Amino acid sequence: MTNNPAERQAELESDDSLMARIGKGDRNAFETLYRRWSRRVMAYAYRSLSDRAESEDVVQETFLSVFRSASRYSPRERFGAFLFRIAGNAVRSRWRKKRPLPVDCSGEEEEDNFFPSKTIETEWSLFEERERIGAALATLPEAQRNALLLAVIGGLSYREIALEEGVSEDAVAARICRARKALRKALSEGGFEEEATTDE
Repeated sequence: MTNNPAERQAELESDDSLMARIGKGDRNAFETLYRRWSRRVMAYAYRSLSDRAESEDVVQETFLSVFRSASRYSPRERFGAFLFRIAGNAVRSRWRKKRPLPVDCSGEEEEDNFFPSKTIETEWSLFEERERIGAALATLPEAQRNALLLAVIGGLSYREIALEEGVSEDAVAARICRARKALRKALSEGGFEEEATTDE
């Protein structure tokens, strides 16, 4: 927690207020917004791509776009939905060029808190859990994985994900349900038998 009164005040501001200030060239407001959201964007990108360098690029690209669009930003939706639409586009652009998904999550750090395990007691078991989660996520169809990550890490509602993905809320609910079911099966049985590969 900062001891600077101005910075403490900025931490209490709404995202929309910070965007208005960023639109006027306030870099302190941008730094506040970055601190508030960058870890979640990083976690979303890393869980989607399993590549730290590319995930860091997604974070930088996302916030550069936020900075550039701030002067035109209008709070017609939750800021989180606006932010993760940008991040989702950045992730998808990499997926279109990407080789098969790597499953090595050994470099991951605090992002793992988004998928906690009640059975982890040691650093080694934590490492193993990371690998299992990464491998299980890698087996999901892209649409299911993206919907799940937008909900769990991005905090987006089904309606917001539906608008982002261009599908119905029922389709989003079905994708997330199938993704959760597949992950539970993979993580509980230790196997990765694929569910039906439909993304609807």
